[in-house]
Amino acid sequence: MTKQIAFLLALGWVAVTPVNSQQLWTGTLSDSMCGPSHQEIAAAGGLTQRQCIFECIKAQAKYVLVDGKNQVIPIANQDMAGFPLYVGRPVRLTGELKGNAIIVSKVEAIAAHLHLGHVMTNWRDTPSNVGFLIAALSDANVAAVHAKLASTVPDSLDQMKLHASHVMNALDPAVEPKGPGSGYGVKKAAAGALQHLEFAVQAEGATANIKAHSTHVSASLNNVLQWVDKAIATAQQIRSSPSAADAATLVAELVVLTTEINQGTDANNDGQIGWQTGEGGLQQAQMHMGLIMKGEGLATASR
Repeated sequence: MTKQIAFLLALGWVAVTPVNSQQLWTGTLSDSMCGPSHQEIAAAGGLTQRQCIFECIKAQAKYVLVDGKNQVIPIANQDMAGFPLYVGRPVRLTGELKGNAIIVSKVEAIAAHLHLGHVMTNWRDTPSNVGFLIAALSDANVAAVHAKLASTVPDSLDQMKLHASHVMNALDPAVEPKGPGSGYGVKKAAAGALQHLEFAVQAEGATANIKAHSTHVSASLNNVLQWVDKAIATAQQIRSSPSAADAATLVAELVVLTTEINQGTDANNDGQIGWQTGEGGLQQAQMHMGLIMKGEGLATASR
């Protein structure tokens, strides 16, 4: 039998099929009508790129993959469950090439995008499972409100101490567990945002867009973490102040710090607040994350 098989192989009569013919492709999930460019149709209808693709699909266009060289690759099986979710977005397809079309067995997000989503749209243990940056902004607002409330009662040492405790709770409930904050805290949320942004930069599919704006976001988040530590230390001093006069001076500092956490500060006095070290706060981080998400074709809703 062995000799027979060897003989047939020598004649080319036995076809050998690869055990695993699955391949990987990366690109943007688009439609056959517009292909790599949706500008003309989208502009005419006032649509986003994603909306344009959906309209084309409704008009009997087919899902296609547009690779990094803007080459359009047909997709054989149009009924993959994940296609509507990822339409208009960079994806990685697993499948088999038959003729000139891909038979897709798996569609998934680019790894870098998953981490961007954790920064901006969802994370498993934040309040309401929002993104880290959204959680940080929410608690930072609470901290700023209570710092200002403390400044409205300069003659009441007890009230200033109470609001200082509320600021601490919003910034880091591990330091002060009781208060009006969400229970998550700016410090933990900003650190989580920074960590997952770094993951995104290092992950598969990190684009030049991600890498460029991530430096701006990182600088702002590092500023925030430093200001948070200073604000907590200032709030602790307020709580141990012996007189209302001493506390009031510290409260003024606390108002500045909580404002910087939210809005940043014009450290170099050039008339504007940038993202640079010592300037950018959570609002600058959010703005540049928005630029990243827009450049990647990703939604920025918090849910």
